[in-house]
Amino acid sequence: MIRRKIAVDIIELEPNTFHPLIKAEFPGLPDHWWVIDSGASKSVFDSLLAESYLSDQEESVMATGLGKEVVETSSGKIIGLKLGGFNFGTLNVALVDFSHINLEYAKFSEKKIVGLLGSDFLYSRKAILDFENSILKLR
Repeated sequence: MIRRKIAVDIIELEPNTFHPLIKAEFPGLPDHWWVIDSGASKSVFDSLLAESYLSDQEESVMATGLGKEVVETSSGKIIGLKLGGFNFGTLNVALVDFSHINLEYAKFSEKKIVGLLGSDFLYSRKAILDFENSILKLR
């Protein structure tokens, strides 16, 4: 299988806290980014953008964060997920309001976040994140 190389922008939000980002490729969102988050078991998308960019929205999915608290959210599918000009097919996502995340990012960067690419996506594509060369390799 072919391994695709996609440019990664690594930003430092605070001293010694680095966040790898990939440019989002959605019509009408030229300056939005995905956070590569291998610690997230499931990929997440901004619920405020769901109506415009998702199909098959479903309600009532249970999700947990780092704490033990379980929250109810909804889910959806991104059909034809594009990264680095390549189409990676369908991505199932949990939906979360990213307003608070974008407020935090605004303190340190002009980048707007659409979601998290979690381990579900990274594992299925046998991802390798090359920090030295700022590249994400995906199958």
